[in-house]
Amino acid sequence: MQEIHWFPGHMAKAKRQLSEIVRYLDLLIEVRDARLPLASHNDDLEAILGKKPVIVLLNKIDLADPVVTGQWYSWFKGQKLPVIEVNGKNGKGVEEIWKLAVQFGGKASGRAKRIGVVGIPNVGKSSILNRLLGTGAARTGNTPGVTRGKQWVKHKGFEILDTPGLLPPKINDQLEGYKLALIGTIKDEIVPIYDLALHLLENYGASLFKKETSYPKQLSSEEQLLWFAEKRKFLAKGGELDLNRAARTLLHEFRNGRLSKITLELPPNVEPAD
Repeated sequence: MQEIHWFPGHMAKAKRQLSEIVRYLDLLIEVRDARLPLASHNDDLEAILGKKPVIVLLNKIDLADPVVTGQWYSWFKGQKLPVIEVNGKNGKGVEEIWKLAVQFGGKASGRAKRIGVVGIPNVGKSSILNRLLGTGAARTGNTPGVTRGKQWVKHKGFEILDTPGLLPPKINDQLEGYKLALIGTIKDEIVPIYDLALHLLENYGASLFKKETSYPKQLSSEEQLLWFAEKRKFLAKGGELDLNRAARTLLHEFRNGRLSKITLELPPNVEPAD
């Protein structure tokens, strides 16, 4: 995969807006994908946020390996970063955010504390915000870039700002690019679905299909995709196996947690399980 350039105009504008408004914020809540806690962090945020206190949310824990999520939780605590495991779908862990917000948000003289919710596209920022508010105040969706404008909401004595997802202007690391594409942060039009499916099988197939006794883990990723297409009886015209449909289905089921729960990266200094 070539160096990824994906920085639409609305992202450049959002970066400028966040840079301008961060001085007025008392606390930042950064939403990350629990399957990809490091790669789902935009390093550009460091310069923008400065020394503002940050609470890290490991979202989508329902899709991640719970054992590895626990390891990531311990790792962040070791880095002296406030961290909460959350599930934007059912609200698990969300109430803990209010408790930490009171603890780490500092004091706001004569006004409500101001919180900014930040993160890269498709990590579930708007879903978390909706759970916090108990309403549908912010638009949500699975398509990167749904939230494009500033959306302030008042609740429980706080003023909360939901911001558009920000990716760095380019992604140089090929492996990191594939991981971000697998979770849907990078659009499928940029990284071909067929290539993503092969990458998923080559690197994580044994974990995804660990309950499938017939899974051919010793074969190439192309042969594994053939196995998946045959198992699902995906046939194209003429009776040939429909590999494109197999690739699309594989990615869809991985992204929606219909296969085994896996995490795409381990904390530093943690060895993979056998």
